[in-house]
This record gives sequence, structure tokens and C-alpha cells, in this order.
Amino acid sequence: MRHIAQGSCALALSLAAWAQGPSPIPAWAAERVQGWSVYHYDARGNQQWTGKKWNQSTSADQLAEARNRLRNAQDRRAALWALTAWPVDQWDAAALKTGGAEAAQFLYRRGYRQYGQDPYAYLSSPDRLERPWTHGLGLHLDRGAWRFQWIPSPALFTQGGSAALPKGMEQAAQPGVLIHLKQLRPGLEKLVALAGGAGAAANGASTGLVPALAQGSRLGFAVRHLEPWLKQASPALEPLANREAWVLHYGTEREGGRNLQGTLVFIPGDLPTRTQLVMALLKLNPLSSGARSRVVKWTGSGVTTEVQQLRGSGGVFHLIQKAEGTWISDREAPLRALLFPGAEPTLGERQEWARVALSAMTPDTELSFWVAPRIGADAAFEIQAIRRRLANAQQGTWPNPFVAKAAPRTGALTVALGAGPTEKLVEAILRVDDASDFRLPQMPEFANGGQALSPAQMKGYQDALARAQERQRQRASLRQDAVALQACLDLRGAALLWNGWVGAPALNPAEKASLAELARLRREDPWRAMQAQRDGKIEAFGGFGEPGMTPSLALALPVQAAKKLQVENLLKKLTPRLFKGQNQKQAFGTAEVHRVMTAQAFRPAWTLVADTLVLGTDEAAVKAVAAGLQGQAPTLADSESKAWARMELDGARTAKELENLLLAFLRSRTGSGWWIGETTTGDEAAAELAFSLGPFLGAVKALGPVRIDWNWTPGGLEGRPR
Repeated sequence: MRHIAQGSCALALSLAAWAQGPSPIPAWAAERVQGWSVYHYDARGNQQWTGKKWNQSTSADQLAEARNRLRNAQDRRAALWALTAWPVDQWDAAALKTGGAEAAQFLYRRGYRQYGQDPYAYLSSPDRLERPWTHGLGLHLDRGAWRFQWIPSPALFTQGGSAALPKGMEQAAQPGVLIHLKQLRPGLEKLVALAGGAGAAANGASTGLVPALAQGSRLGFAVRHLEPWLKQASPALEPLANREAWVLHYGTEREGGRNLQGTLVFIPGDLPTRTQLVMALLKLNPLSSGARSRVVKWTGSGVTTEVQQLRGSGGVFHLIQKAEGTWISDREAPLRALLFPGAEPTLGERQEWARVALSAMTPDTELSFWVAPRIGADAAFEIQAIRRRLANAQQGTWPNPFVAKAAPRTGALTVALGAGPTEKLVEAILRVDDASDFRLPQMPEFANGGQALSPAQMKGYQDALARAQERQRQRASLRQDAVALQACLDLRGAALLWNGWVGAPALNPAEKASLAELARLRREDPWRAMQAQRDGKIEAFGGFGEPGMTPSLALALPVQAAKKLQVENLLKKLTPRLFKGQNQKQAFGTAEVHRVMTAQAFRPAWTLVADTLVLGTDEAAVKAVAAGLQGQAPTLADSESKAWARMELDGARTAKELENLLLAFLRSRTGSGWWIGETTTGDEAAAELAFSLGPFLGAVKALGPVRIDWNWTPGGLEGRPR
């Protein structure tokens, strides 16, 4: 009877935890699951081949297979849906252990609650700052003035916005770039002009956003159709000129999902009759000689719908009108993902991110442009935002005018940060995320065909064990010193100086040959090229080649009272162990600059001026901050500000330096998943940069020398030029 009662209680708890009950598995998930080969798993978790598909396997093997598939990012979403066929208490622990943030969000959306004092403890810590810190960048035009937006981890700010996506957009797959145009034609004109315009160069070729896109392999057709409309008038299309529009750009192919390359345009509300719209588009495009229009039927997930296709000389536009508005796509894949949702996360699953992003819009905002890096804006952002709201976690912010004296106005970009989120940022930089010990070598019991270890073998084992133990001791000592250094700092504010890139030393013949070999390997065998870099076989990598660009960067942190001497002693112990090179020092005014002379462009340096510690990647940046602290250079403290953070930058120089870095990454990193996607050619890199970050670079360049005040809002950190 006791066992029966316990079983009844467990069943009741499972039903309560799974309040909404099992729901039908989506067609895309069922189709993927049916194709799985199911293994048998023993008590130790070892898999054994059965040769059976899903429908041929027992329920126990299906459950074990679905649990195991949670480890694979490509199968995780389908596996979560498959697991809903069993009581939640049979798989919730495995899902939360191996499924990560995606599994936690899936459970939360279905009403899952754990038992105990904190039923939502499975979501995440509301205050821990995890990487990545950047989950989005926003750019907004308000009455001719540009405003910047940074969407960081939810742990850094308090969310209080109530903005929501327009009805109908929740069904679209999550894009890499999202654009809102208050008025379609004026917004497009401003966007094109911002990213470089379409002026003529000396050789007669167009420059800027439009021609850069036209050179690429993804957006050229769309742009060639849009550009004539910006220059001509059409009676049938004029009603569109002042309509609100949303643009969703999907960039390059995404790992593990359908190929969603292309761009979607969503125009809310009713449009002119479809026939008039189609004919006007065809007549407007000068490149569409012999164009045709037809209606086709698309079928997916058991649903059939009609789509209007506009065929021209450069490609095909796809158009569909729904109750919420009209969707236009330059490729099939994005529109198919909208009509027949699959494994890709939708905007409806990113409601927390959308709430933050759209909170930065105001009634006067003419144009909004967001880019969501692929390393962020994911389920981890969602669950932490939900967790903080449920826990009513608030993040206070306070300006710190005293750190502005450590922000000289002599670099490309200088910023002084206030208190509150700064503590979490600096602590996250210094935090040890992997506290595991080194794996010590194991002594074999027998060797040489069953004979005992020879004296030489025993000595080799003992030497290897001693080396591993010494490394472990040194690492523990290093971490203790780092913790002691952090305890000496006053993290209620910080200053940062960036002054471009450090010129690399001249390469010798061997280093030039090493870079040439790396270039050859990247063309012939990218995997071996990556291994060569990882194993340190490329002599000139790390400051000499792309993207090994060393920034001229300095960070200033206040030191607690009476702890300057302790900080100095700790740094003298730490730097020789952290960096390989010759330690040097030099007097600079009343301070002393220390640096490590390495063989690369990266030459770390530090100094202590009064109550401020300055750490840098090269001595020039450290000296610039020290000069400001000693009153030898102008600083941000020369002018008053009540903002949480203040920044001064040289717009033209900053934009140029950032463009060089971004192009270096996009051209050299293949298969990396960095930002919007992977590129392989210079044209594709330029096109992707133009459409993703081109508007940001254009806005920064247009600012010129300017000061920006930054404050925390429900939309994240917003900056307004002054």
C-alpha cells in the first residue's frame, strides 16, 4: 500500500508539473523523428546498434534515444517535442542537464514548475553574467538625429518595457537583421544613404550599400528591384511610399537548419489589389524584360497555400497576402519558413528580446535597425529575462564622475562608465569559469607484455606526474593572486581608451613563409588550417595576420584606499607568469610604466597613478591614460555630465578602424558562426558587412568628433550624441 501511495503521489506531481498536458507533435518534428535510427542504451549509457527506426523500436528505447538526442543541437528541438509523449518526470532532469537554455525555455513555455520553494529555479541565475554579453545592437533615427542601442545580457539592466511585435510577425523565423521603417520609401532612402549611398566613383562604378549588395550572391536581385523604385514614381505604388514596413534579413546559411538565405518584407494592413501591385512592380523594373507572373501552390506540414510569383530577368519575387498584412520575399526559403514553421526558432520564441529591442522605438522614430549576433539573442537571453522578472531582480545604476579623469580625449574612442553594471562586467572578465583540475597521468599496472614497469618507465611516469602537479600548483597560486588583486579594486566605475590597432613588427622570411602556408591550407584544407593555428604551428599568427589585429587598448580601474602597494606587488608577480617576454619599466611623469616585451604586436603594459590602476595592450595606450590622470592631457572630466556613461569618439576614424576589423573577420573566418554567418569571398564579406553593420558604421562616420551620453533604459543601454 505504501508503494501504491508513493506511485499515486508521483503521478499527481507529474500531472501538476505538466499543467498544459501533452500536445500534438508538429509535423516537422514528427517527420524528423521518424527518420532517426534508434540505439539501445545499457545501464552505463553506452549505445548499442539495433538497426531499427523509430516506429520499430520499443517505448523504452525511444525514450532513451530522445534523451540522448538532446545533446545534439541539430536534433534538440525535435527531441524535446518527441519527449512530450512521456510523463515529464521521466525526462525533465535529462533535458535540463543536457538540453541547455533551449530545453529550459521549452519547459517554461509549456507551464513546467518544479516543486519546492522556488518552482522556477531551473531557468537560470537572475544575476550571473554569462557570455556573450552582446545580444543585439540597435540604431534609431529620431527627427534627423541618430540614437544608438546596446542590448546586453539581462543581468545588466532592469527590463520594464511593454513593447511587442506586430501581430503576424511572431510566425517568422528569427532573423539576423531586423529593420522597421515608419515610412517605406523615405526610410529606404535614409538607410541607403547612411551606408554609403549610390554615388559614382572615379571609375564609374557605384559605391555604398546598394552596389555592395548587388555584388553579393544573396541580395542583388532584391536591391536591383528596389533601387529603380527609389528613383521613379508609379501611381500604383505611390500608396506604398508612406506605409509602415518591416524588413527581416536572414544572411547566410545557418548550421543545423534549413537554408534561410534571403530577405522578407512585411507590410502590415491591406494593400492595393494583388493584380495592380504585381503589374506595377513588373513595369517598374527595367531589368525584367519578358517578365511573367503566376500563382503557385506550396505544400508543407499538411497545409497548402497559394503564392504569387513575379519572375524577372534577375530572379523571382514571392508574394503572399495574409490577414495581418503582405509578405514579400526575394527567395523561397524565408517565406516557406514563415508559412511552414520548422526547427528554426521563431520571433514568437524571442519575445523578451523583441520587448527590449522595440522598447527603444518612440513615436518620432523614423527608422530602426537591429542586428542580432548569432552568438547571442537566443534562448539563454529569454530564460534569464523571465527569471529576473519573476524574481523582481532590479539593477541599480549610478554615475561616477570621478573616473572621467582616467578617460583622455586623445584616442579614437574614450568612455567613462558609472557604477552598478560595471561591477558585474569587470567581475565577469576576472571570473574563473573552469575550475577543473589537470588530469594527472595514470600509472599502468603492467607493461612490456605483462612485465612490471622498468625503472626508466617508472621514472618517466614519476616525472610526468611531478610536472602535472607543479602546473596545478602554479595555476592555483596564480588564481589566488588574481582573486587578491580583484579584492583590492574599487569596481564602482571604469574608464576605457581605444586608439586603433598596433602596427605589427616586420616579418622575417620564416614568418612570411608560415603565413603563406596558412593561406594555402585555408584554401585546400580548412580543418588542417584550424588545427595548425590551434597547435601553434603558424609562427606569425597572433598579431601579424588577419584577424590577429592587436588593439591599442587601455582599461583604468580605481584602487581601494591604502591598497596601492599591494596591487603593485601583485602585478609584479602576475605579469611574468601570464606573459612570455622581457619585463621592462620606464618612468613617465610621476608614475612608472611596466611592460612585457614580446615578439608580437601584443605587448601588455600597466601602471599605477595615484588611486588608479591602468592595464593596456601596449604602452602607448597606457601612457595616454596616465597623461590624463597626471593633468597632461584633456579628459572627459573637463565637462560635466549626469549620464551613467559618457563617451567621446572620432567618428570617421572609429568607423574606418572597425570596418577593417570586421572585414578581416568575415574574410578569414569560415565555419565560425560569427555575427550573421560565414563568408568565403571578399565580395560576400563586403555585402554581408554592408547589410548587417554598414548602417552602424555609416552613422558613426557621419557623427564626426562627438560626445555621446549613455543611460540605461528598458531598451538596454541607449546613447544620444550631444
